[in-house]
Amino acid sequence: MLSFWQLFKANLKMFYREKEGVYWTIIMPAVIYIAVSLIPLGKLINAQTAYSNFVLPGIIAMTIMQGGIYSLAYWVIDLKSRGITKRLLATPLKQWQLVLSLICARLTVVVAQVIILTLIGKIIFHAQFAGNFFSALIFVVEGGAIFLMIGLLISNYAKTYDSAAPMTSAIGLPLTFLGNIFYPITLLPLALQRIAEALPITYLAAGLRQTYLYPFNFAKIGFDMLILTIWLAVILAVTVSVFRLKDE
Repeated sequence: MLSFWQLFKANLKMFYREKEGVYWTIIMPAVIYIAVSLIPLGKLINAQTAYSNFVLPGIIAMTIMQGGIYSLAYWVIDLKSRGITKRLLATPLKQWQLVLSLICARLTVVVAQVIILTLIGKIIFHAQFAGNFFSALIFVVEGGAIFLMIGLLISNYAKTYDSAAPMTSAIGLPLTFLGNIFYPITLLPLALQRIAEALPITYLAAGLRQTYLYPFNFAKIGFDMLILTIWLAVILAVTVSVFRLKDE
């Protein structure tokens, strides 16, 4: 356990020492949220609440997704390209310790992002938050784990930034525009609605929106949690089966 906590703290330090990483994971999502909240889009999507209320959980879901698919994938590729993972694996440390410490460190970053975005929403736009801390945390951790493992899988097959870029774009862009983030999926054409209904981010955004805007009601969030749990079980099984920190 000592090795795990040392790796956990080391991963956090490495992340926050990079100014670009802090900018893209903390500042940029806040800027996007403020920008879209200032646009009068509520009437266009027939939102029953202020658009800043509607879009905040969506932006949080998008930020969680990007932290795995973009940030973690490129981070692991960078560690591999610099030979850091090879050196670590040459020590008595196990691969599962390295991976688990990395995921836990990134989940800590995700929770920090959620807190910052929520505070910005409350302070600047008086956004609603119903106080469902526990259910919100479950959605954040489940969603974070899903997308972080997808990021690991991308890094498993992409050896360089150039090869990773099309993979992250092919996955991230559909999740962003079909994922219930900026508008309800019911506004999409029927064929795209069916695709959106298969995406984990759709249920992450929906669950967070229900959690943020309304009093706790498990009947309203249970289905979203179930779908995310299924996604988590499947992606965990795939990651455990195929992911390797060391290139063969």
